[in-house]
Amino acid sequence: MNTQIIKTLQRATFFNGLDESHVEQICNKSKIISFKKDDVIFCQGNEANAFFLVISGWVAIVKENQNAEQSVLHVFKEGESFAEPAAIVMGRYPASAYAASSCDLLEIRVSSLKKMIQDDPDIAMRMIARLSGQLNTLINEFEQYKTMAVPKRLAIFLLGLLEENPQQKIVDLPFNKTVLAAHLGIQPGTLSRAFNQLAEYGVSSDRSGHIVFEDIDSLQQFINSPD
Repeated sequence: MNTQIIKTLQRATFFNGLDESHVEQICNKSKIISFKKDDVIFCQGNEANAFFLVISGWVAIVKENQNAEQSVLHVFKEGESFAEPAAIVMGRYPASAYAASSCDLLEIRVSSLKKMIQDDPDIAMRMIARLSGQLNTLINEFEQYKTMAVPKRLAIFLLGLLEENPQQKIVDLPFNKTVLAAHLGIQPGTLSRAFNQLAEYGVSSDRSGHIVFEDIDSLQQFINSPD
């Protein structure tokens, strides 16, 4: 398995407490699956026998109600894992997942993980200890993020995209603005107003998701300014 994938798995919250030999075992028993944008990864109600690590790209989790209306619950990016509770505890996926952009995923079969834990219970103890230790930190970071002004949340996300191509001042959104609004935890109308506000700091966008940065220093100062 690719060394970079092993390092990505080690950084994922769910596996962060494991040593390299354990992570290599998981990688060796898993496989990489590639999806094109809008491909379905799994459907709500399907039997859950695996969970996933995002190696590249973005994955959206979508919930459908009784009226067949869909809502984007969350978007996962590179280095994040998803569907662990469904696969390990629930047995069925409570929501659907699709590729919000072209993506590569590491499919981790629950049967393989359970066999490893049976052979070496220390794996489970390490995972539990690490997850417990990070829980309060994650909650605090989440609360701090949610109290941040929406334009700043958007600016941080956009600059994060730019970090992948630091020499350029142009990026394309990896998914549509409806998914972006869900990722930021806001309504689409609020997102439009946030983009309008960022225009004051040299950020322009069009309907295709093409983003141009004209004054990155000004945008960074805006992010660092007190609310």
